[in-house]
Amino acid sequence: MHVQQKNWNKQSHEAKVEHFYGTGAENYGEFHGSYLNFGLWEQGNTDYLKAAEHLVLTLGNMLCLQNKSRLLDVGCGMGAQDVLLHKTFNCTIDALDVTWKHVQHARQRVSAHHMEKTVRIHHGTATELPFPDNTFTHVLSVEAPEHFNTREKFFREAFRVLKPGGTIVLADYSMEKKPKNVLEKFFFETARTLWHVPKANVDSVESYETKMRRAGFCNITINKVGEKTIPGYYAETRRKETIKAMQKIRGYFTTHASWFLDYSLLKAYQYGLVEYILVKATKQRS
Repeated sequence: MHVQQKNWNKQSHEAKVEHFYGTGAENYGEFHGSYLNFGLWEQGNTDYLKAAEHLVLTLGNMLCLQNKSRLLDVGCGMGAQDVLLHKTFNCTIDALDVTWKHVQHARQRVSAHHMEKTVRIHHGTATELPFPDNTFTHVLSVEAPEHFNTREKFFREAFRVLKPGGTIVLADYSMEKKPKNVLEKFFFETARTLWHVPKANVDSVESYETKMRRAGFCNITINKVGEKTIPGYYAETRRKETIKAMQKIRGYFTTHASWFLDYSLLKAYQYGLVEYILVKATKQRS
């Protein structure tokens, strides 16, 4: 059963994130294959779609998905990753996103691929997942946990809906060190604020792991892959073709405001303040 549209309080964190990602989403079409992730740029690849799908498939392999898996994808965007995961691993998927326009786009995509019975798209928040305890064998979230209010609440919800022995895999961000000077503080806080990342989610790898353990997870591994994600994605955003397409989708002002956000994140990474991480953990069997 689909979870229907939620009406967020205008002052809520969910409403702010939905507005951020929803601007121009109805115009997105098949640009970038409808992917929104940073991509995993390896072996000299310069094609965004290959990098985006490489990231998703890497995460699917980390999860060890197969045809008996029941996957929850939290922060699914416009559903491209779920179509790819179902095609590749033949798993059953429930996907959830806070942005209604993403949900609409994703449902249309799933319908076009005749996957409605095995890939279901829901509108909701990661901190109150609309599913019973012990429902899923796997949980995935790609570049979304940093937005959740808070990430730790999501950890608890993900643990609740996972079956004993289940696996969670995340593509996320961590803080490498605290900004010291004015310039470092400027780029770090600019990226955090414009990207609607709650202060509570500013975690080092150590505090990230502590919060996961506090939620109940074990066998936690965290790998840093910033050099394979952030620079490649930023280079893609600066291509003339990308800028032109994004201006048609999101408008001139939003496109260039987004560039400032991407640039701030790149500088925060280059200053050694933030990292892009791939995380895997399990829920212990009873």
